[in-house]
Amino acid sequence: MNSTEAEIIDNYKNMENKSSFFVINIIDNYVKEVSGNWWILFLTGLVAIVLGLSFIIYPVEALKIFAYFVGIIIIIFGFGYIKNSFKVKRIEKNYQKVKEDIKSKFE
Repeated sequence: MNSTEAEIIDNYKNMENKSSFFVINIIDNYVKEVSGNWWILFLTGLVAIVLGLSFIIYPVEALKIFAYFVGIIIIIFGFGYIKNSFKVKRIEKNYQKVKEDIKSKFE
């Protein structure tokens, strides 16, 4: 094996190590982000248990509360959609400005 072949093999090994390191960094970041939100899963579990018990113990009242809960969530989603519609409208205007600026630079 001559020196160029050895260099190619070394370069390949270095690239392989770097790509493995890159993948490990991605996984590390994902694990840190997900494990930092463990309390959300915990609270969701507690709420599910309380709702389940309330449906077993007080079925009629639980249905009323569930209906109120669903109604409130739908209202919150509605406000969110309205807010996001204004953002989308603003994005389109900004995009048109950027597009015109780029066109004017090439003319």
